[in-house]
Amino acid sequence: MCNIFRAGFVPWIILSLTLASGSDDKINITAESGQNITLPCRAHNNQKPIIVVEWIRSDLGAGYALLFQDGHFVPDDQHPSFKNWVDLQDRQMKDGDVSLILNNLTPADSGTYECHVFTQGANQRERATEHTSTIELKIIPLIQINTTAGQTVILPCQVPNLNSDPSVVIEWSRTDLGTENVFFYQDQKFIPDEQHPSFKNRVDLQDRQMKDGDVSLILNNVTINDTGTYECCVFMGKTKHRRRAKLDSDLINVVNLRVVPPGQTGGDTEDGGKKDGVIRYKVLPCY
Repeated sequence: MCNIFRAGFVPWIILSLTLASGSDDKINITAESGQNITLPCRAHNNQKPIIVVEWIRSDLGAGYALLFQDGHFVPDDQHPSFKNWVDLQDRQMKDGDVSLILNNLTPADSGTYECHVFTQGANQRERATEHTSTIELKIIPLIQINTTAGQTVILPCQVPNLNSDPSVVIEWSRTDLGTENVFFYQDQKFIPDEQHPSFKNRVDLQDRQMKDGDVSLILNNVTINDTGTYECCVFMGKTKHRRRAKLDSDLINVVNLRVVPPGQTGGDTEDGGKKDGVIRYKVLPCY
């Protein structure tokens, strides 16, 4: 769903989690850049001693995300990209919990993670694979835009392989507006239903043709009340739904917009460009 779970009061946040049926847990997790999250994994039979825990990411080839054996970490075979920033949620592995903590996520951390747990066999020379968990992790880019009131800004969002699909549904929302949206596009036209009143006649797609998958949003004459976290969600496929809570869509980008009064410091950011009075930001798509 486009509406992802948010719980800022917990130290590790799983923003979107889906479990599929099967003998092993198959989990999809979506999180934002900069978050700290926990990848869940638990041995089913917690009565047997856990002797080895392996966390790997399938696309990285050789090297573990984490290897825990005989009560301690084994750093020798750990992949360099995971050194000094991953840990078990509980080194005592109480109740078979061998979940992995990932800190300060970036889009490069997206991938398929596998958890392998080995328990003590019938005798000390034997070990058995007790449980395996597979997790598909997707990290959403988090973009910061600072500007001053009265400007026109472009909130960037790009979808690879969109190719002007006539069935595409595009929703821009702001996390504090509830069910009302900032912009909703379906059937090749703007749908004004449930648009928040403060955005009426002030927003549009940067390119209605969506060339190169560009679904960035133009926001005209911004005010300090436009400050907030904006989400770009895209659904590709035929649907009759026009209510955001019913859309099974992909969250593509998250943009934090901060608008300050004219003349106040902390306006335009260094990574933005300004042309013809429009604040523009270059975003490289993440595949």
